[in-house]
Amino acid sequence: MAFIEDMQERDLALLQTLDGREVTYTPDGGSPRVISGMLQEFSELTSGETVDVVVTSPVLSVRSIDIPEIQTGDQFTVDGQDYEVAVIRPDNEGITELMLEKL
Repeated sequence: MAFIEDMQERDLALLQTLDGREVTYTPDGGSPRVISGMLQEFSELTSGETVDVVVTSPVLSVRSIDIPEIQTGDQFTVDGQDYEVAVIRPDNEGITELMLEKL
């Protein structure tokens, strides 16, 4: 097995071990397909007018090879909840983090 294929399999095993979640990815104008991913909630403190506010955002980590055509506006379904891709952050090592917005 070549190094790249070995790393892709390790990325998949890592995602499945950490979260073990199957998600449905629907590219804009494309057909839905099931891939593996890890869903997390990231929180950040944002200054409001009179008080600080904690804002949480869902972030989905997936293998870059599973979503080569990813674009903002594409949709994911995770545990029955629909999301739209707002921000795409590839790590250039095989994993892409997607900041999602609930639909």
